[in-house]
Amino acid sequence: MKKLIKDFKEFLSEAQMNRYDRGGTLTLYHYAPTNQEEIIVDPKYFADKAKRSSFSMREYETSTVPRTFWYVDLEQKERQVSSGRYLYQATILANRIYDFRNDPEGHKEMHRHRVYGLRKGMEWNDMLEHIRESYDGIFYSLSGFDVVSLFIPYEATRVGEDEQAQLEGE
Repeated sequence: MKKLIKDFKEFLSEAQMNRYDRGGTLTLYHYAPTNQEEIIVDPKYFADKAKRSSFSMREYETSTVPRTFWYVDLEQKERQVSSGRYLYQATILANRIYDFRNDPEGHKEMHRHRVYGLRKGMEWNDMLEHIRESYDGIFYSLSGFDVVSLFIPYEATRVGEDEQAQLEGE
């Protein structure tokens, strides 16, 4: 019963992608250690073990498909990701992002192994590669926050300190 209640609470806390849609676009947020006016957030660094963050390392265990990670709600930011880093912002067309949470095209079922389900590094890789053929990124929920992972390099603009404080609710 406890697990059922916990799972239900997690389900309620996960937002739908359309909650973040603003006239056909999504605003994405990324924290980076570099302080520049604009940066390119490039998935190629995901494959570089030396440059990969601990969060990315956990995701790399699931799938080696190169991708970057963006918040869609700064209230859900993780301290270990944001601490000592600069906030960047980008806008992307919502129809370029696959809504994996709702999975309208049935990718989970399409790629699931009939016995073992979605295995790390196997079906997960195949599924993300397939999604990447038609979309620039994917929206999904992890425990406690919603995320967009982009398969493509994407430009982001540095958010000023005052605006960052306002966006982060500080």
